[in-house]
Amino acid sequence: MHAAGGNEADEALERLVLEIDALTTILCDVNDFSGDDSVHWDSGFVVTTPDALALIREYLNSATNGSLPKLDARKFDVPSIGVEVFVGTSDKSTTADGVWLRITLPPGYPNLAPAQVTVLTTPREFPKSLLDDLSVKLTNRALELSGFETIMEVINECRDVLYDWKTSSTLEIHDNEESSTLEYSQPKSILSRRWIWVHHIKNSNRLKQIVLEARQLQLGGYLKGGYPGVVVVEGLSQNCDEFVVWIKGNKSRPGGFGRNWGHHVRGESTIEARQLPETFQELEDDMGNLGGLCRQFGVEEEFREFILQHKSSEVG
Repeated sequence: MHAAGGNEADEALERLVLEIDALTTILCDVNDFSGDDSVHWDSGFVVTTPDALALIREYLNSATNGSLPKLDARKFDVPSIGVEVFVGTSDKSTTADGVWLRITLPPGYPNLAPAQVTVLTTPREFPKSLLDDLSVKLTNRALELSGFETIMEVINECRDVLYDWKTSSTLEIHDNEESSTLEYSQPKSILSRRWIWVHHIKNSNRLKQIVLEARQLQLGGYLKGGYPGVVVVEGLSQNCDEFVVWIKGNKSRPGGFGRNWGHHVRGESTIEARQLPETFQELEDDMGNLGGLCRQFGVEEEFREFILQHKSSEVG
């Protein structure tokens, strides 16, 4: 363990507590999970070291007050914080249909030390090889995010890996069953929306390329740059899929930004008619403006669920 008391060490503790509090508000408490497979969960979160977290809170409160009645900043050994996270394969997952992660936040996290990620279990319908693949990708993602709050990014990366695996598996089934190609082919008339959350989009060339790609694919929607970035596209389903493949960094397509860009498909929906403007538009870095436009065009519920991570039952 490491002693606290320095400005950077104290800042790390403050950021850790703020991250924990935010996730506690956003995600379900896994202590509420039951063994009933009829109950569906999108994601869950719990601190497995509540006593250690309470000790850190006590230290920060004492340091803020300038009293330190029980804790001496010069001698306070910072404990590691442990959390467990459940990531469902969809918004209708049971506890057996998702990934369970153990994430350790060592002393100095996030400023001075990266989070440590362990994959405990993977969905029952997925091959065991996915566990090793997922472990490597989530560990690498945590290392890439050293210096930043990591837990939500790891959750999103996990969702991305699951999404990619399910998509590739579906494509393999379609390729292998040649006699059923027409049955499985997606009609061109199907319309969809895709909601993509991005850690940040600040590079002007990236912003221009996103707008150009969406318009070339005749997709409507919006791009909000800055931190975080949000992309919502709407149009023919196959065009939405092609846009997602591009933005996720397919090596066969120039201009994609790859996994280290921190993009995540937060949600998708099949729709009967287009609701967003048919010409894709770039907006200013203002989440409130995007939310207002989503409200205006009747997609606010999806915006709040997929981007703000609020279920409709929670927002009234």
